[in-house]
Amino acid sequence: MKNRILGVFFLFFTTAFAQITFDADFESGNLKSVSAVDSSTFNVETNEDIQGRWFYFRISGVKDKFITVNVTTVPHDFTQAMYSYDNEEYFRFSVEESPQSGTFQKLFEEDTVYVSYYTPYTFNYLQNRINEWNLSSYVTVDTIGLTNHFLPIQEIIVTNPNIPASEKKSVWIHARTHPSETPSSWHFDGIMQELLSNDDVINYYLDNIEFHLIPFTNPDGVFYGRSRTNYDGIDVESNWDNDEISTTREVELLKARMKELNDEKPFSVFLNLHSQASSYCTFWIHKANSTSNYFYRREYQFANLNISDNPYFNYEDYSESNLRAVFPEGWLWNNYGDQVMALTYETPYNNYHYDSSNVIVTNDNLFQIGKRTVYAIAEYLEISHPKHYIVDNSIAEFEGMYSIYDVENQFFGDDFAAIEANDNYYAVYTAENLPSGNYSVSAWWATGGGNSYDTKFEISDGSNFAEISKTQKINGGQWNHLMSFEHTSNNPIEIKVLGNTTGLVIADAFRLVYTSPITSIDKESVPKDFQLYQNYPNPFNPSTTIQYSVPSIGSAFNDGNKVTLKVYDILGRLVTTLVDEYQSTGEYKVIFDASSTGNKLASGTYFYRLQIGDRLETRKMILLK
Repeated sequence: MKNRILGVFFLFFTTAFAQITFDADFESGNLKSVSAVDSSTFNVETNEDIQGRWFYFRISGVKDKFITVNVTTVPHDFTQAMYSYDNEEYFRFSVEESPQSGTFQKLFEEDTVYVSYYTPYTFNYLQNRINEWNLSSYVTVDTIGLTNHFLPIQEIIVTNPNIPASEKKSVWIHARTHPSETPSSWHFDGIMQELLSNDDVINYYLDNIEFHLIPFTNPDGVFYGRSRTNYDGIDVESNWDNDEISTTREVELLKARMKELNDEKPFSVFLNLHSQASSYCTFWIHKANSTSNYFYRREYQFANLNISDNPYFNYEDYSESNLRAVFPEGWLWNNYGDQVMALTYETPYNNYHYDSSNVIVTNDNLFQIGKRTVYAIAEYLEISHPKHYIVDNSIAEFEGMYSIYDVENQFFGDDFAAIEANDNYYAVYTAENLPSGNYSVSAWWATGGGNSYDTKFEISDGSNFAEISKTQKINGGQWNHLMSFEHTSNNPIEIKVLGNTTGLVIADAFRLVYTSPITSIDKESVPKDFQLYQNYPNPFNPSTTIQYSVPSIGSAFNDGNKVTLKVYDILGRLVTTLVDEYQSTGEYKVIFDASSTGNKLASGTYFYRLQIGDRLETRKMILLK
């Protein structure tokens, strides 16, 4: 069905005090009334439905004026809102500019400012994004039906169209059931960006997975500036067990399409993207007493994969609830049982809590969460590419006594092995047909009080050998970085897990991620230009390698080959200086060890900046503990 959008008229409120005016004469706008407390202080009331969280309005006549605005209808958990002078680039009010819940105050630099609860993601912005995405040969866009107010519920199918759907897994992701939850749209956008990144690994995933993506399940609510309902005041999220007469048009269309797809092949993964006022991400994991032990365990496995390599999400942030039929996950359970692993994924509006520090929510880190979502889906489905390769215990060869278990929720795949405490026992994993290059090698294990505190891992390819020891009493249910390994031969990579007398050695799964091509020596041939490479491994803990090129003198450098390499935190504060000297032409590698900076560094995003002469380049890296 072709998309069809009819003209819509906005109802809006405008008032003026001392030449300052407020209005919401645009899509997604929400403003009911404004009253003046004095010449520079205003109380704003929004249109409420189930909850008055969403606001989005324009203030004019404010250049060089300090004003205070109290949004009286938002919940008490509201803190720092967003503002923009052009309705495109949004900034967050500072803590000082947000002195209390529901209040912002600022001396504005431009005459007109837009203010919203979080950065808007409107219907027309989505159409522009869909037009961009639709340029890809991997994308098909269709409309599964029109709402009561003639807006389309659009479906984006992302997959390799040359491979039959019967040969692929099926994944459904939908977002924006509650219109105010715009972070969920930026999370969704990050998923789309990664799926269309034209990366070898991602394209392989699209050979094996058919993604069904619904960007707005409630376009009417988004377009008309609702908070949690559709245009008619109904919460679409909790409408899934109603009789036919009282089922909303949105749910009717979604059910029909989901039934059509699931009856042919049940979804392997169903994700319901939302946002929450609480300052952390969460999954709503459904308890075993309302589903099944198998379903409960698979939810945890998927959630655990999402928090791996993700500095914005902790294991402690999960939420549990009994599955209810009113929600889409309940409808799926009642119709397809544990064939469909279904979860609600919530991202916050304001900040993330981890490592006892607050990191502000931005579109960029929501994009990163979207990227990790894609990889977590593929890892959950155990789809491996030579540059993102997973070997599970099912293919390991064991020497000595071991047992197979499928207890608790921290292991990878179907089960895991526990090698008895003996120095002569071991397990060997083989990864074949991997291209030469540098690899970040990680291990997955389930923790236990009887586990070894000194497990040794040996990695070799016939030409190179490396070893490391780790405790397996902690850090279960996640990818634990072991080392960066340089693979230079045509032989398979072998990973050996050695038993020891300090406890059970867990042999579960390993992941090898290609990070960069091989550089044979630290300083070599004359490079043609200044270049800063992506660090590897990334994410890292506690150390990572940074490689860069120093070109021949005279190529756009005014003061010789003076080289500085510095690391900064996300607030722009200097963490350490790695290089500050004159260097001759060549390729260089430097190790950044986060544990040796003198300060305990928290997990999160850091930046490293290379300066040679008058040229600068900066890259991001993620410390993951």
